[in-house]
Amino acid sequence: MNYPKLIECLKLFSQDSLRQYLGEDLVEQLLSEWENNGPLTKKRLAEMIIQLNGIELLKKANFRKDVLMHMEARDIEAIFDTLPTAKKSGCSTLAEKANAIASLSWGPSDTNRKLLEILGVDSAIFTPVSEDNTAVVSHQAGKRFYELLDYQFIIKQRVLNELNRPYPLKRMLVHMPTGTGKTKTAMHTLVHYYNFTLKKQGTVIWLAHTTELLQQAYETFTDVWEHLGDGQINAYKLWGQRNLSIPKDGFNGVMFCGIQKLQAVRTNNPELFEQIVKDARLIVFDEAHKAVANETRALVEAFMCAPPGYEDRSLVGLTATPGRTTLTSDENKLLSNMFENRLIGIDVDVVNQVNMSQGAFLNHPAESNVIHYFQNARILARIKKEQLTYTEQFTDAQLHSIKTKMLDNGYVDFTKTALETIGKNQSRNKAILDKLRELSTEQVPTIVFACSVAHAKLLSFMLSLEDIPNALVLGEMNSVDRTEAITSFKDRQNPVNILINYEVLTTGFDSTNIRCVFITRPTQSIVLYSQMLGRGLRGPMMGGNEECLLVDIKDNLGRYDADMAFSHFDAYWS
Repeated sequence: MNYPKLIECLKLFSQDSLRQYLGEDLVEQLLSEWENNGPLTKKRLAEMIIQLNGIELLKKANFRKDVLMHMEARDIEAIFDTLPTAKKSGCSTLAEKANAIASLSWGPSDTNRKLLEILGVDSAIFTPVSEDNTAVVSHQAGKRFYELLDYQFIIKQRVLNELNRPYPLKRMLVHMPTGTGKTKTAMHTLVHYYNFTLKKQGTVIWLAHTTELLQQAYETFTDVWEHLGDGQINAYKLWGQRNLSIPKDGFNGVMFCGIQKLQAVRTNNPELFEQIVKDARLIVFDEAHKAVANETRALVEAFMCAPPGYEDRSLVGLTATPGRTTLTSDENKLLSNMFENRLIGIDVDVVNQVNMSQGAFLNHPAESNVIHYFQNARILARIKKEQLTYTEQFTDAQLHSIKTKMLDNGYVDFTKTALETIGKNQSRNKAILDKLRELSTEQVPTIVFACSVAHAKLLSFMLSLEDIPNALVLGEMNSVDRTEAITSFKDRQNPVNILINYEVLTTGFDSTNIRCVFITRPTQSIVLYSQMLGRGLRGPMMGGNEECLLVDIKDNLGRYDADMAFSHFDAYWS
């Protein structure tokens, strides 16, 4: 994110104004903790405001007015000339004209585009790059071949065996570790089932919580259908700003649905929702450990309470972590029951037998531990663990104030207030930054999971003060800045080797160049921990690396490891 003209304008602001826009709490923390970095000059403050916020601040009318009041008079006049006549009334002074411009709603208009032009910002920000609102896409089969690996094929056949049993309303959960091709395996399975069992009649519903997961699933489906599909198929995209109308002959194909979007359809357009339910023959729920949340479970059960005459439908859940939390066993039992205690996982003994029958046992030594098996097969990266220590651990009084609660996403975890408190520990942050400096020097592509938005900004700010290239991704960022940050990290010609995020890149984000996962935020959720770790688990066979460094912090707060994350919930399944 480089907006030099806007930075030059910000340098004209007062020191106090810049501190305000950066965040007084962040500035004070920097001043108190990092004295050796010298004074926070206006140039530095201006650069950091843009790095940490991008151009999101332009959405605020008071910020736009401040920017305008530090522009040359001719620029203000040029922008003012683009205002609608009604908005110009009574404006004679530059301050009045600046106020009239700033009070205009933020969005695509001649006035706002002129402001962006003068600031050197592309007006494409009004058209998010990820926004393709096409709701129905037709796909044609034709390419060959897109084969599964041995264990993926076994999973596919086991799922198909269950789906093809002669009883209605079937339920099951597919359990595969992160990085082993769960989405690809599921797509092979649903394409086969749609072609041969459903005979291209009815709809396969793919459910997921996030745009990233839905987009990833859609792209995988496109590849699989081109290789293994039969003729033409409709792909319906029901997430974001997309909307669907009821086709004359009902829905027929594969429909990718965002959970929140589908809940809104159920409330606001019950006729459409009823048609979707009526036409559904197979429901696939990605990240299925989230399915037991009350509203989500009600949505799934609406599909499985089939209308009379439409009982032939099935529910398949997909997860790398078939459980909710280590703290609430009732949640895990509820998840198990929701999928009728039918877990389809990877049986390493079976995979070993298949390999041996193919004469491949020399390359794939027998291994009973599923994680170790995949590491030996170079499907998963080997994990090298490193725990950071720091001198000033949390006191008993501090620990007493660090609370946990059941969050909306189903995790039992630290509260946001608690995580913000943890993110302010000076000794802890010093250890984190020391390690990030080392990783930067060694040019190790690293994804960092911060404790909070403020903590992510602090880490990014401090690295930038030392001219260490890094990118920041936050949920509050616009899609243009977010895409630019991710692209800069993925581009190996770019010097950015550190990608810092908070609550954004735990799922639906794949970057095969990641060689270090740095978990700075503690968690009580084994699901969340394994999702963060999973960003670095892809081995050479899946386009990743032989080894991934896992760095976390030895707190007096509790932690988990990869093996535990995969096997912890076995006892809940029969």
